[in-house]
Amino acid sequence: MNIRLLSVNRAEVLVLNYDGASKRIDIGLRTPKGYVELLKALIERAGKYEVGYPARVVVRGYNFRPGNTHLYCGLQIMVPYSLYLDVMRRYSEPRGNLIGGVDVNTDRLNLAIVDEGGRLRDVKTFWFREVTTRGFKGVVAWTKIHQAIHGLLNYAYHHGVSAISLENPRTIGYLRYYWVRNDGDRGSRNYNYRVSIFRSRAIEVISYKAPLYAMRTIYVNPKGTTNSQQHDEVMRKYGLDRHTASAYLIALRGINKQRK
Repeated sequence: MNIRLLSVNRAEVLVLNYDGASKRIDIGLRTPKGYVELLKALIERAGKYEVGYPARVVVRGYNFRPGNTHLYCGLQIMVPYSLYLDVMRRYSEPRGNLIGGVDVNTDRLNLAIVDEGGRLRDVKTFWFREVTTRGFKGVVAWTKIHQAIHGLLNYAYHHGVSAISLENPRTIGYLRYYWVRNDGDRGSRNYNYRVSIFRSRAIEVISYKAPLYAMRTIYVNPKGTTNSQQHDEVMRKYGLDRHTASAYLIALRGINKQRK
């Protein structure tokens, strides 16, 4: 109620001074290019009372000057998912009926594409090494990751994928406790916990962006897709690295779940 969008470049915000007196001020916005049309549609429909939009201003920094206060802020807006799909959808129908399995890691996304018979059709790796090597954080890091996710989904669509198979985030949450306690490869329980949080978030982003490319999402149990005898056999049979082999097993489980 205290924040109102006036255009894609301006918003009105209710503020209070130290005495409790209120006034409305205009703030300038720098809307990312890819979201201009979405924001226009939101403003138009909100003006017709068709949708609402919860919003908040996040203060990122400040400085005090004599007689003046400067705040450096970001405006965050929640958009209805149905509106997001209506405006941002890129394709309405899939180009084929293949299944893509995705293995999420901290520096890459591995994609394995299979047909309904489980035959491996294609593999591809989408990197975002700079996020870890250069220490990118926050918005910058997730911008790079979102770019990799869009690249993966676009590649999958143009190679005939109609469904994306992903590790079930809920199952990852159940397994997190055991990973943190038992996985000693990194020597840090905190590291393993952060990795599991990252994987869950990345999978969530893939799942809500997949419909933009006319693809369904299938969640499968990830247990045994990383360390198992079947995983070792797949690596030897197809000459795959461990992450791509995991993506292939995830794709196979997606096929089985789809059949059921």
